[in-house]
Amino acid sequence: MARARTPLLAAAAALLSLTPLLQTEPRQAWASSGRPSGPPVTPAATTAPGAPPEAELPPDVVELPVSFTVRNVNRSRAACAVDGGTYTVRGHLTAPRAALERGDGLSVTLFQHDIASGEWFWRLDAQGFHVARELAARGHASVTVDRLGYGASDIPPGTGLCLGGGADIAHQIIGQLRAGDYGTEGRDAEGEGTDTAPTFDRVFLAGQGNGAQLTQIAGYSFDGIDGLVLMDWTDLGLDPQINAPFFAALPTCLAGADNGYTYYDATPADFAEENFADTPPGLLDLAVPLRSPHPCGEMVSQPAAVLADVQYLRDIDTPVLFLFGEDDARVGDPEAQRALFTGADTELVTVPGAGHYVTFGRRASVLHDALADWLTRQGR
Repeated sequence: MARARTPLLAAAAALLSLTPLLQTEPRQAWASSGRPSGPPVTPAATTAPGAPPEAELPPDVVELPVSFTVRNVNRSRAACAVDGGTYTVRGHLTAPRAALERGDGLSVTLFQHDIASGEWFWRLDAQGFHVARELAARGHASVTVDRLGYGASDIPPGTGLCLGGGADIAHQIIGQLRAGDYGTEGRDAEGEGTDTAPTFDRVFLAGQGNGAQLTQIAGYSFDGIDGLVLMDWTDLGLDPQINAPFFAALPTCLAGADNGYTYYDATPADFAEENFADTPPGLLDLAVPLRSPHPCGEMVSQPAAVLADVQYLRDIDTPVLFLFGEDDARVGDPEAQRALFTGADTELVTVPGAGHYVTFGRRASVLHDALADWLTRQGR
């Protein structure tokens, strides 16, 4: 179990230390893609030896490309700087066909990935590990996106993005999902076109890693969220080792980085070692090459956001589901995080053997079943 640290000391340590730490030699020979050169692009996965079969799209499941026009503003309670620009966030809607054809009383979960991944985290093309399709098979709709600054979404300079702004963008997307005011196939992000975008009466917000921190910021800053799903994030229980990649990446960001982007884990081997546990080797070979550089402004905004979290998490009064990997090397003490949510009805599920990337352990079905059951009990 990781040693608990006070949020003030954790934030102060992150802000004061500007010295890069030495990186250890990689323990496995994934080819490093180095620092980003130009806009970061999520590469396509390729078939790896020993990987699970590709994720099938069941005939009773619909999958649609979606896009959202958003403003990079920050009206959240976690203050940080943003550039104020207008951008497009892109992703997919995955849902049971029967639910969309019914067309009323629909519910959906909007997913937010962490600092080093992308939409692929929820949509890895491997049977049993494609979260959106697994949930659709259990009767639940999902919207997965590349957050602003990642993958297929727009890539503005990374210094103009931050966690509070990301929470505001999630809030904007939730409003568009409720109104049907977003782009689908044949309909652009401004709502022009012939296809009708589905509208949703209930919207849940889910996040993993710092995407979970962004999710809880949205939860205490904005109305219109019917419940929160928080995976692999603690404000008080971060392992001291997690400071090492933060301190190593920070000087690169302060020096300007490349368009304001850098990697949190310095090498693919570090990324694999710190994020995955009990993962089939073939699946690891699919996922590791997809690691993404992150916006520097987002990383630098984390310590101050921790202080805001500790002050405001008690104000959340919607249901909250916590999902943690049993062998998470980066965060610990999920009960301490749960205790901060004094105004919410909370549940905690631990996935046996899983690491920080809780969706990629061999027992991933535990997560799929627990999440689907919780969503059903929220009245979906």
